[in-house]
Amino acid sequence: MDPWLFFAAIALSALGLVMVYSAGAWLGHEVFGDWEYFLHRQAGFLVVGLLLMFGLSRMDYRLFRRFAPHVMLAALGMLLVVLVVGQEINGARRWIRVGSIGLQPSELAKLTLAIFLAATIARQGERVRTFKRGFLPVVAIAGLTMLLVLLEKDLGTTILLGSLTLIMLFSAGTRLSYVVAAVMLAAPVVWQQIVGVDYRRGRLEEFMAGDGYQVKQALIAIGSGGPWGHGLGHGRQKLGFLPENHTDFILATVGEELGFFGIALVLSLVALLVWRGLLIARRANDRFGTYLAVGISALFGLQALVNMAVVLELIPAKGITLPFLSYGGSSLLSSLAAVGILLSISRCPAAWRMSDQRGRRRAKAPSGGAERAREARPRNVRRAPQPSPA
Repeated sequence: MDPWLFFAAIALSALGLVMVYSAGAWLGHEVFGDWEYFLHRQAGFLVVGLLLMFGLSRMDYRLFRRFAPHVMLAALGMLLVVLVVGQEINGARRWIRVGSIGLQPSELAKLTLAIFLAATIARQGERVRTFKRGFLPVVAIAGLTMLLVLLEKDLGTTILLGSLTLIMLFSAGTRLSYVVAAVMLAAPVVWQQIVGVDYRRGRLEEFMAGDGYQVKQALIAIGSGGPWGHGLGHGRQKLGFLPENHTDFILATVGEELGFFGIALVLSLVALLVWRGLLIARRANDRFGTYLAVGISALFGLQALVNMAVVLELIPAKGITLPFLSYGGSSLLSSLAAVGILLSISRCPAAWRMSDQRGRRRAKAPSGGAERAREARPRNVRRAPQPSPA
């Protein structure tokens, strides 16, 4: 396995566990009466995620190519279920509650869509350069996934899925004009979803005016941290001043307690993760492995970039988590599963018999020389007429 990718994933996960404990201790005590409430839950998800990562890293990643349609159908089914029976939080219906655990299908849909797109594009080959047979079918399936996520009132993830689709298509060799046309057609729809929805328009107006309370508190936290921070556990904004400081805005807590050094460390680890993923894509044995590694790397990079841009007030607020660091079981499990697949691609394993139907061994020929000769003899072939003597 790729050691640097493994190191980056473990380091980010460990740092995330520490920061979730530090950022959520006060909130856990105030709401649940337990200082270690978020620590225990995140640690449980981390153990399960590490086991999932190790298991996937030992599998043949080509197995996902064979079962990509089935996995995609399951993901679409979960997105439909959450629209019917999902729990609504902060005006969005994104979670399925199973006891005390909340599952967010849109987090799993990111990885699932990357797998399905990689399998589809690899199967199409050079046809991906054509519009009707290559570009349009891929965009149609991705568009259906994006529509279901948008109905959950999750515009940020919808844009992320669209960006992932176009990046994978472009890396596979589709025409740049198709990508530009898709962006131009999607831009009015995105704008209508922003200005036509009250709370999204409010976020945009707050961003333009610089009046967003949550972002202001995040900037205060980062600015007060200085180069080295106040020290782990000594942040002040987490004491009820900065909402969601243990989830979407955990980078602000990192900046307050660990300073510029902590933010630089997070940036370096994420950059290392994306860089190794792209190297794995370059060295993969087949097209499917290349496209899948590109898609997973793009997911990590885009998601981290959007989250950091929101915290630093470079773009309006979006509900995008920071991979490996933000509190949340669905996000952590899907991120570690994606790393496990990347590690499997980096191993270049021998193909399993069940990983692809075309890779199955053919039935052995019958034993015995006479039977082998009989099988090899052509049947129903007429002999050519012999020329008559002159």
